[in-house]
Amino acid sequence: MIPKSIRFRITIWYMLILTLTLSFFSILLYNNFSLRLQEGIKDLLFSKAEGISDSIDTYWETEKLDAIEEGAKAEVFSKINNANFIKIAQRWVKEKSSDPELLNIVVQIFDVNGNNIASSKNEPHLAVPDREIFNSIVLGGNYHLYNVNVNSPLGKPAMYRVLTKPVIESNKVAYIIQVAIPLNLINSVLNNLIAILFLLLPISVLLTGMAGAFLVKITLSPVDNMIKTIHQITAESLELRIDIPRTKDEIQRLAATFNDMLARLDESFSSQKQFIQDVSHEFKTPLTILKGELETTLRKIRSAQEYESVLYSSLEEINKISTITDNLLVLARLDNKEFRPEFKSLDLNLLIQTVVSDIRILAEPKNITVDFLTPEKIVLNADREQLRQLFLNLLDNAIKYTPDNGRVTINLHKDAGFAKVELSDTGIGIPETELPYIFNRFYRVDKSRSSTGFGLGLSIARSIAELHEGKIKVESQLGRGTTFSVLLPLAHS
Repeated sequence: MIPKSIRFRITIWYMLILTLTLSFFSILLYNNFSLRLQEGIKDLLFSKAEGISDSIDTYWETEKLDAIEEGAKAEVFSKINNANFIKIAQRWVKEKSSDPELLNIVVQIFDVNGNNIASSKNEPHLAVPDREIFNSIVLGGNYHLYNVNVNSPLGKPAMYRVLTKPVIESNKVAYIIQVAIPLNLINSVLNNLIAILFLLLPISVLLTGMAGAFLVKITLSPVDNMIKTIHQITAESLELRIDIPRTKDEIQRLAATFNDMLARLDESFSSQKQFIQDVSHEFKTPLTILKGELETTLRKIRSAQEYESVLYSSLEEINKISTITDNLLVLARLDNKEFRPEFKSLDLNLLIQTVVSDIRILAEPKNITVDFLTPEKIVLNADREQLRQLFLNLLDNAIKYTPDNGRVTINLHKDAGFAKVELSDTGIGIPETELPYIFNRFYRVDKSRSSTGFGLGLSIARSIAELHEGKIKVESQLGRGTTFSVLLPLAHS
């Protein structure tokens, strides 16, 4: 079965790409090397042909000078079909055949009619080019370069590179030189190169593949550690965290992101657990009271007045349960984005004045003064009823925790593109250690839960502010009061 791990796939892809790269490089290297060898052979053949032509001309000029001194005329010394030139060419070939510079070089000289007038001793009986090619050499003065297979003295075929080149004299072809060199050495070198490349390619791929697999293992080792830790994480052990490697790469970011996710899950699970406990506690108290009063009432016949008192008490507890249920439904709708606010242009000053008028009814029994300070008119795009609920919750909270004869002040002004509403009271204040938790559901500073309320008002207020792309801040000092700051984006003009 083929492994499907990332490590295996990365190694295979690495080896495949390396194989293709090395193969492409080997082909380019072979072609380039072969081309350079062929160009070198071509240059060598042309050089040898030029050298032979110059050397024969030297012989011929020496013979010509000697003849002129004996009285011969210079006009008769034409190389074309000249018997004396043929003798000189044969003499030159005979003397130079053993020259080290012509080692492995086959030399043949032809007249303009295609007759072989001189050949080196190591001639392998190279065929004369066919008549059409020979005519193009004689008439056009063109050279001809080609490969030909020739039977060696041992009977084995050998490949030769052959250059047939005319020698021009007075704009006419005087004679033709043919030089050839065996290609067995070049073919041997190229074959050795192919063997080396084919041998080195798989070895290189195998060795680099092993090195790559080792590097991949080192690179992915943090992932293996992450997997081991993840297997240990359950709903009961969400406090576990992955060790973040100091690699400064994607793996480090992955580990950090996973830890952030675990932290959010841990917080969510803890919040849900606490939420369930708080809901159970909040429902348990009124239900226990209801049960106790009903059981007590049913033990014996009561008077109409007693029954009425029990019914009123039961209704009060039912109203508490109903209030908790309504608040939880509001929070659930806000959390699940089911609530679709109706954003309309509204006068924030007028809205707060209306809320202040309503809240003063609650402030009068405690003789608490409620002041609203507003230096300028501020307009928002917002849901009127939701903002009204937000400010009612905050002011109700302020009245609840402010002693008799206290003061609540609302200050409204603009602050860097936001409408800032500051609600300050002279109440009992909130301990600094409790401030981070006061917006949690069912959270109350009074752990005895003897105070009124259910600990949902601030949570609802924060959700409404966030729904309007705003936020709520809080500052407080024990015994000196609390200030809630609500920031809401201004309407775009």
